[in-house]
Amino acid sequence: MIKRNIRVLIIEDCSIIANAYKYILDSIANTKFNICFALNCDEAIQHLKRKNNQLVLLDLQLPVSKDERYLSGDDLGLLIRQAYKRTKIVVLTSISNRLRIMNIINTIDPEGFILKSDIDSKQLKSAIEVVLQGKTFYSKTIKKYIEKTDLKGLVIDDLDRQILYHLSMGEKTKDLSKHIPLSTRAIEVRKSKLKMVLLTKGDSNLIKEAKKLGIV
Repeated sequence: MIKRNIRVLIIEDCSIIANAYKYILDSIANTKFNICFALNCDEAIQHLKRKNNQLVLLDLQLPVSKDERYLSGDDLGLLIRQAYKRTKIVVLTSISNRLRIMNIINTIDPEGFILKSDIDSKQLKSAIEVVLQGKTFYSKTIKKYIEKTDLKGLVIDDLDRQILYHLSMGEKTKDLSKHIPLSTRAIEVRKSKLKMVLLTKGDSNLIKEAKKLGIV
């Protein structure tokens, strides 16, 4: 039987986990995976520019890019979804916060979304096979959140994350327009929305809640 060839980018900052994913991929029958690895946002961007990947395994907790444009796997997922529309995304994360999970579904809509604690290696192999067949796979916790959550209003985009990041680094709101392509008024509006979404008041509490979610 002729093997299909699949180009894969594994974006994961733990090399042990990344190699475990490679082992699982290599065990899938009738498929040859050409695999590249990225340990951080900057490496991921370079790999994305060089090759058209058919599948990306994406961790969310990654070091911030050197230019501070990409703060986490969330931002990489948005880049892939917008610039590489045919690439299938499988998010693999230990983050279990409902709001952040629903926000990722709302903004990135990955073909696979898996909480690491939900499945073992055998189930992960099956999940990847399902995604490669053109179907969607969400692990049990993700499914549970979808069933119980109203998606309306649960959107924190890349500009919101930029605002939260720079505030967390000690920047004043009046200075944020130096880093973000928005007016100070537009930034204030977004901050107000974020406080409503995160159910908090004041900039310091806003940053505390964002850190709890792993957004910054």
